[in-house]
Amino acid sequence: MNKNRKIAIAAVACIVLLVAVLGAAYLGGLMEPPELGESNGDSQIYPGYPRTITDSGGRNVTIYKPVERIITLSTDGAEGVRTLGAVDNIVGVTDMINKDGKEYFPELADKPSVGTWNEFDYERIVDIAVNNTTGTVPGVLVISYVSKVSEVEEKLSSFEHIAVVGLDLYKEETFDAEIVKLGYLLEREDEAQDFIDWRHEKIDIVKSAVDGLERPKVYIEKGSSTGTGELGTYGEGSAFDRLCEIAGGENVATHMDATYPKVDWEWVMEQNPDIIIKEEPRTFLEVTGKAEEMRVEVLNRPGAENMSAIKNDRVYILNRKMDYGLENVVGLTYWAKIFHPDTSLDPEAVYREYLEEYQGLEYHEDKMVVYPDEI
Repeated sequence: MNKNRKIAIAAVACIVLLVAVLGAAYLGGLMEPPELGESNGDSQIYPGYPRTITDSGGRNVTIYKPVERIITLSTDGAEGVRTLGAVDNIVGVTDMINKDGKEYFPELADKPSVGTWNEFDYERIVDIAVNNTTGTVPGVLVISYVSKVSEVEEKLSSFEHIAVVGLDLYKEETFDAEIVKLGYLLEREDEAQDFIDWRHEKIDIVKSAVDGLERPKVYIEKGSSTGTGELGTYGEGSAFDRLCEIAGGENVATHMDATYPKVDWEWVMEQNPDIIIKEEPRTFLEVTGKAEEMRVEVLNRPGAENMSAIKNDRVYILNRKMDYGLENVVGLTYWAKIFHPDTSLDPEAVYREYLEEYQGLEYHEDKMVVYPDEI
């Protein structure tokens, strides 16, 4: 075989190998790999890149190099990144994390703010995205709620090195897929699968514990509701309706037409629930002093003394954050224990495990996430 032929065969072999690597980097075969040589302006080819996913907004998102810098425009995004062990890569956050979440996100409290939860400073995002200490352009990922991702993408579209992904990370129906996609983009696939396995293990434990038990009637009220007039609750298709069902309860509003119906106190009294659950909004690690005030307001409503939940002292104020997103298995276990106190479920142990194993936070015995805490 002559020398030129050997060189040609070697070149073909290299191309075949490169195509295989690029093709393997695409999550679940969702997209075809780009043409060879397409690297978004990067001269260097990174092993295992580019990587492409379809986000929860239906957008195809491609990254061409390892993500070194993350800017999260949501608390759920920050929590998701930390769950996967990549919190040190976060360089920008919203002011809710800076201010309200200082205790829950201590490692992010001093990170630069890029705006509020719904209004972002795009010049600031671009400014902190570039690594000026090395003079290189790092791989940058901006995480947005799906409702805002189109706006974010439009504002940042001229900066090719910044990838924008729409992931909610709080909706049960999309959660598993989203954490897998985030893990893939951050090269944290094993961490993502480990967390999913942990969540499903806890869900199965609850299902097993409440299986066959009589279901108490539960009225779930929005935390902002007061008085006897227009009260917000949760119907079929809502996250709380599903949570109630898995926890072994019967949501009294599950058969209403709307997902988030409005009712009055007279209707609630007619349902005569065995348990009342009310959420305290805007909390992170624990319920605040407002929990007692909220509970007393419910207890003092006209005719409340004739209701089963009031007679048996089964009105509870819960930390709203536990019931959504990454830690909703914690909320699920608390709900199941409230509904069925005789089970061996240990929600405190689940919460401790979540905080210590997946968030790197200390569990404080003195913090109350359900009021009253005798369940």
